[in-house]
Amino acid sequence: MVSMPNTISTPSAQPSASTRQKAKTRPFSSSALLGLIPIVLLLIAWELATRSGGYSSVLLPSPSAVAIVFVRDWSDLARHTGASVSRVIIGVSLAFLTATPLGLLIGRFPILDRIMDWSVQIFRSFPIIALIPLAILFFGIGERPAIILIWIAAFWPLLISTIFGVKNVERTLMKAAKVANASNALILRDILLPSALPSILTGLRLSIGAGWLTVVTAEMMAVKSGLGYLIMYAQVIFRPDLIIAGILIIGAIGLMFDQCVRIARKRFCRWQEGLVQES
Repeated sequence: MVSMPNTISTPSAQPSASTRQKAKTRPFSSSALLGLIPIVLLLIAWELATRSGGYSSVLLPSPSAVAIVFVRDWSDLARHTGASVSRVIIGVSLAFLTATPLGLLIGRFPILDRIMDWSVQIFRSFPIIALIPLAILFFGIGERPAIILIWIAAFWPLLISTIFGVKNVERTLMKAAKVANASNALILRDILLPSALPSILTGLRLSIGAGWLTVVTAEMMAVKSGLGYLIMYAQVIFRPDLIIAGILIIGAIGLMFDQCVRIARKRFCRWQEGLVQES
């Protein structure tokens, strides 16, 4: 009789650490290079448009003229950028601290979901720009109306994403918790929150985008500092180069915020790696 070995060696289905590292590095570098292609093409088209003479250089300054603005007016740009970024951080942080717990509760308890559903759908449909006059009437000109508008704009994407994440938690986990007589606090903390974290971070990406758009709009009407105010002031003094510089800063910081949330998602949601396609 042929004796069978005690263990059977099979090829490992898990890639080695070096293979995983290469797989992570290559897509990141390639995606970064691919992401630069539209930007480079836009810069080339912009430069060609200014050189062709079809547009006056007074109305459409060249990329080099805009680059000079970053050197000549860097102090003003830095001051207004810092004001806008601080407002977004405060407003989005308030939205995160209020929308996430409320979303966990609404997703956990169906009765709360039925009570809040219509209200959520109604209030999230209000355009933020329509609330600016009310914010000015109630809170005046200054920091408070801008931060409150950012909080409102960032609140709804986070709330809805959190509710969606909780409702999509695996039923097996909930049944196991029920069999173990787990308390609601334990279920919220140890099951629902970790399982819904990918959806929460996706909602955070949307909230940061909404907050960043809102702060620029609010600064054009209700605040005397920030990138939105700077762009409106540049229009008054007829500085299209400064307008374009402000717009470029808005886009660059929006990209930076989004990349920070993506990094956080990869850091805190490693268990999801390989289950879904990375975005």
